[in-house]
Amino acid sequence: MSTKFLRPLFTLIGAGLGVSEHIKLYFYSVNANKKQEKLLKKLMRQNKSTLYGKEKGFEKVKSVEDYQQFIPLSKYEDYEDYVWRMANGEKGLITNRWIRRFTESSGSTGRSKLVPLSGSAEWNCQCFSFSAPVGCAVKYFKRKGKFLPPQRGMLTAEISARKLPGGATVSCLSSIPLLNLKPIVRFFTSSPMEVMFPENDVDMNMHYVKLRFALQDEDISYLGTIFITTLESMFFYLENNWEMFCKDIETGTIDESIVMPEHIRKKLLKKLKPQPKRAAFLRGEFEKGFDDPIIPRIWKNCGWLYGMGTGALSHYAARLRRYIGPEMPIHYLGYAATEALMAVPVELDSFEYVILPHNGFFEFLPLDAPEGTRPLTISELKVGEEYELILTNLSGFYRYRIEDVVKVTGYYHQSPKITFCYRLNQIANISGEKINQLAFDEIVGNFAEEMKELFVGYSIYPDRTTSPGHYVLFIETKNQHSKEEEKLYSEKFEEALCKGNVSVGPLIKSGALGHCEVRFLKPGTYDDYRQMLKENGANLNQIKPVKVINSEERKDFFFSHVIE
Repeated sequence: MSTKFLRPLFTLIGAGLGVSEHIKLYFYSVNANKKQEKLLKKLMRQNKSTLYGKEKGFEKVKSVEDYQQFIPLSKYEDYEDYVWRMANGEKGLITNRWIRRFTESSGSTGRSKLVPLSGSAEWNCQCFSFSAPVGCAVKYFKRKGKFLPPQRGMLTAEISARKLPGGATVSCLSSIPLLNLKPIVRFFTSSPMEVMFPENDVDMNMHYVKLRFALQDEDISYLGTIFITTLESMFFYLENNWEMFCKDIETGTIDESIVMPEHIRKKLLKKLKPQPKRAAFLRGEFEKGFDDPIIPRIWKNCGWLYGMGTGALSHYAARLRRYIGPEMPIHYLGYAATEALMAVPVELDSFEYVILPHNGFFEFLPLDAPEGTRPLTISELKVGEEYELILTNLSGFYRYRIEDVVKVTGYYHQSPKITFCYRLNQIANISGEKINQLAFDEIVGNFAEEMKELFVGYSIYPDRTTSPGHYVLFIETKNQHSKEEEKLYSEKFEEALCKGNVSVGPLIKSGALGHCEVRFLKPGTYDDYRQMLKENGANLNQIKPVKVINSEERKDFFFSHVIE
């Protein structure tokens, strides 16, 4: 049966599931305090026979107070050996729950951080990161006196997974809902399967291919992405290449300049046919310019979008408004880490996320608290205060320091509403890559070693003024270099950054991040900067190295000291 006829049915099912998740969250939140206590006791009971449970004495834990007294705070290093043994098939190490998937993100060094995901945690992720956003859209359209229209969207995600030696699969957390729905993805997205689930390490212009199939489809009703940066950079690409798209849609072709493997080009061409009428309509709209938001003009039924766009990404969410207009609502997905999905919004256009009291036990450590301070539980928080979040997840991590800072903005019944503030020790994040201080020092150290160079000083500038954003590395070197050498240094720094943070390479390949840039600084730049701070009243003994350029003052200073 045609996907067009099945689309209303899948939309109806999706709407029902989405609303049901909001009902579940309501009941979980009304009883959040009891839910948290019961969940903690259950985790201790289920996992007391594990190697980690025996070592830490889970059998002694009969209450929240016992848990905080007997079980220490932890970091990833406390689990790393267990996790890699689990990846090779061992069981009973940190959890007795069923593990069929692992999630992955960049760690503080080049080795990726592998995290187990229990079946129950995977199900909660499926429900609240995929179905719950649809529930928000249903409520939004209902307030406007409308039903949710048949859903067919332009998804920017590229879903991939690989097998571990023990047989489990590994992917990023955001990929899991679509991996589980792979057989029916084609019913609610415009992108072909070759694009949604690409071959490993395929070299393909994803911006073009996703836009190419979406632009020819007048029925697009939503836009979906993981990070808002990707959508913003795609529409910037469209603004600069719309004539090529119109020509290709008119003739049913793919421009020869577009990079992709030949066998994939042949497959995609079979899915295309000339659409001169659609091309003429698009050309007419593009010729009017992009100052008047283009998305509502080319997709009349496009009613909402989703993607992460808070924190460091809010700059791009604001820039995206140029293309989508001021009225289109955005679902900001929620607050998640590799270790768990922790909170979700219950409305579109909301930056407040409701903690999921059934998907982990949550503690909150006041910032700058003295050593040994007892973290607070969800019932003890003060609205308006910032806390370091500590997570006990459903997959074997206990009192785990994610090193995220969140702000409590209110309560949804008994469940706190939070907004993400920043990561402790993080110095840069443009599109979700999250580079921390230790990683940056190691990356630049490896880069300097490869170039056989001595850096007097170095600083990173996350340049969000370009589309897509990109990293600029400022270096003051012992040896002098010409302007022409900047290109080589830029390429080598990008290689080092990709090796040091596993998120960067895919983001650059997808167009969510731009290529890196290296700029040489005049001799004495860092001495000049310290002198400037001294003249402004700073104590030289307290001046720390400038690792991140995060203010206009620093930006102006360092750009003014670039060797021209």
